[in-house]
Amino acid sequence: MNNNKSRKRTTRLIFLLAVLSFLIATAQGLIYYRNYEAFFKYLLVLQNSINAFGFKATVTLKDTVAFIKDDPSPLHKGIGYAYCVAVFTAPYCTISFIYKFLERLLRFIIFFRRNRNCRHIVVFGYNDDVKSMIKNNTSDPKKVCIHIVTAEPVASEEVYRLNRSGYIVHSADVLKAKEAELPALLAKTHIEDATNIILFESSSIRNFSLLQLFRLNEKDSPDRIRLAAGTKVSCRCEEEGIGRLIAEYYNSAAGSDACFDLELVGLPEMQIHKMYSDHPLHTVYRGTDTPLKDWNVHLLVAGFGQLGQQAVLQAMNLGVVHESNRIVIDVFDCNIRTKKAVFLNQFSRGSFDISDDKAVLRSGVADGLLEINFHELNVAHVGFFDTVRSRLGSEPYTYAVIALENIDLSVSCAMQLEEIFSECGLKLPILMRMDTDRRLAGYISADDGALTDVCLIDDRSVVITLDMIINRAIDRSAKDYNHFYNNIALITADEAGAADNSEDDPEQEWNRLRLFRRSSSKAAAYHDEVKDDIIPKLAAENGTELADKLEELIGRNGSLMRYTGSAWQMIGSEEELLDAMKRDSFAYELAALEHRRWCCYMASIGWRAGERSDKLRRNPCLVTQQELMEKMPEMCKYDLMSLMARYRKMNN
Repeated sequence: MNNNKSRKRTTRLIFLLAVLSFLIATAQGLIYYRNYEAFFKYLLVLQNSINAFGFKATVTLKDTVAFIKDDPSPLHKGIGYAYCVAVFTAPYCTISFIYKFLERLLRFIIFFRRNRNCRHIVVFGYNDDVKSMIKNNTSDPKKVCIHIVTAEPVASEEVYRLNRSGYIVHSADVLKAKEAELPALLAKTHIEDATNIILFESSSIRNFSLLQLFRLNEKDSPDRIRLAAGTKVSCRCEEEGIGRLIAEYYNSAAGSDACFDLELVGLPEMQIHKMYSDHPLHTVYRGTDTPLKDWNVHLLVAGFGQLGQQAVLQAMNLGVVHESNRIVIDVFDCNIRTKKAVFLNQFSRGSFDISDDKAVLRSGVADGLLEINFHELNVAHVGFFDTVRSRLGSEPYTYAVIALENIDLSVSCAMQLEEIFSECGLKLPILMRMDTDRRLAGYISADDGALTDVCLIDDRSVVITLDMIINRAIDRSAKDYNHFYNNIALITADEAGAADNSEDDPEQEWNRLRLFRRSSSKAAAYHDEVKDDIIPKLAAENGTELADKLEELIGRNGSLMRYTGSAWQMIGSEEELLDAMKRDSFAYELAALEHRRWCCYMASIGWRAGERSDKLRRNPCLVTQQELMEKMPEMCKYDLMSLMARYRKMNN
């Protein structure tokens, strides 16, 4: 709103300046042509006033100087000096008018060429991430109309460039407007007809406030904007606390009752997921004879900003490859105390033992070891490298993430770590952040520079694009994973048949999930890529081929369950199934692995053991595999569902 007022004020100022320039040019002409006949005098005055706006004033500055010398009276001097200024202000007014005319003409041409039934997309915010997002936009401007709503001032040249590319810029701080004013304020954005609303302000709090402008459900305030049915709202949020607040707000409408579908977007989370997908944590063990139980993760994280924190959180999920493999994470930062205090706030002390420099997952919460060590060290100092060498003496590193914002420090750190690891005979993934200097990034990626063993974490602009959002491709793997698992039915020995929902739309199934369930499905889907390496390896360690083992355990005549073609039917009771699973080392190890992974993930988002409560983040299954089998044997069969998914894929 303030920007609109400022723009209107500027327009009025230019108009007043044009009128004043015209009047001054007229006054100068009347004096200059005073000796002419009335008819010719008025024509010459009009000609001079018009020419002044066309960069060719008939009465030149030289003529004005001579005129003042001939008659240096105060009146002639005052009008003469004012005219000298008006000769320059008048063309400026003309340029401003032409610019505004061309801008409006361009908008009209774009509007005229655009399909009347085009798709409207409204983006709130105009920052570097939004610029990167629309830079790689490949949608047809005739079919897709993208509106950018920003509270920040945008230069006229930038607005013109965006208009020329088919974008429409609306300058308004909608958060300062009253709810009743919103429909009129945003009418030009076609927001009530939009298929996508993208909340991409840099502040997670502002994005949450923007989200509350829209009617959440039928009981919500009628003054809030009602979006079209099926509208997708993508809300950027990179703060854990605000994310939980948004989830509670949206889940209060019970998901499916909400007037719009919501998806939370976190760029650091997506960057780290892609990093671990391209370069898995267990890369050093691929193609080796090392048993799965010894696929220990020793992760080094330099820099504990949002990217470094995501590297730690996702390693707690993706580092699990066996029920007992060790996961040790060393975090280094020169300001670790403050960052650690905020980071650990999302953990429950019921799940972790937390001291000044360490957080360890309690042995009763999950099998194996999960330990996070915090070191307050500057990576530019020798103390950092001495600590790295001392840690290498007790347990070799298997992965390194350099998440520093300072490029100079990042490159120096990467080069020295590469040298230290080479001295110890280690060849492991070293991933480095490089978001600002694309030329240097290209050199490092070329594999012929000094950092031959260093790879780059993908830039934010690579990780997320406008096409990913509007075509709902964000976390496609999680949506497909959720759909696939929705079609796995488990029935008892005396039941028959099962409903098959394989024809359901994965997107709609996803939309019906509460946001916590979506996060859980994401974590499971991300780990499914790890299982692509683990499960065949586990079968080989048990002396069998995976396809043969799956048929033996869960095929048409499976020893654990029989596949009916639409469901898996248990051979006997829950206890008999558990006993059969215990006798088969492959099935037991996989179930124990999956249960441990789930426990580690749940602990990473602040859950602890206790009576089931989503609000208090408690779950009775947050226990070791042995305790789960003793107290809740009926839950163990669900840890075999990854096997069922693979069986279906193989048979399909």
